Amino acid sequence: MSKGDIKIVEPKDLSTRVFQVASGALTSILAGEPVVATAGTATVAKMSDGKPVVGTDYLIGIASEDSTDTVAAAGTVQVYVLRGGEILSLKTKVAGTSDTLSEIRALANDHLVMDLTSSAWTLDAAAGHVVSGGLIATGEGEPENSRMYVLVRSAATQVGCDIAA
Repeated sequence: MSKGDIKIVEPKDLSTRVFQVASGALTSILAGEPVVATAGTATVAKMSDGKPVVGTDYLIGIASEDSTDTVAAAGTVQVYVLRGGEILSLKTKVAGTSDTLSEIRALANDHLVMDLTSSAWTLDAAAGHVVSGGLIATGEGEPENSRMYVLVRSAATQVGCDIAA
């Protein structure tokens, strides 16, 4: 995971909050990684591959710094809180799906998820429209960098999600 895998495009200034992280790993969340609520607990964790999914996940936001947890002790992490409507920029899992503006625009309004099958967070645009995907392709991006802009769906965030934890 590289700190620049996920970039916040809009708004430029997001509020941050501190959340609890369970013990069991050394610095389990790194700056720049997506953070989700851990169902049934007061803690958060690094989001897993193929997420966020509406109706399943509480996307909290993007870690602004490394978490302080250790193998033996719980810690905290400061997170840029997402409420829905924010625009994020991610490289696509398969660069060929977003290396021209026409390819990026052809994916506009597709609901997508993030991918973590390698060590980098990417956007799984090649998988196509996923009805429950927590991100919506805007049709804009940076084809020279194979990056797409996506809108965070409020229904996938802690603020807009109505699932029972």
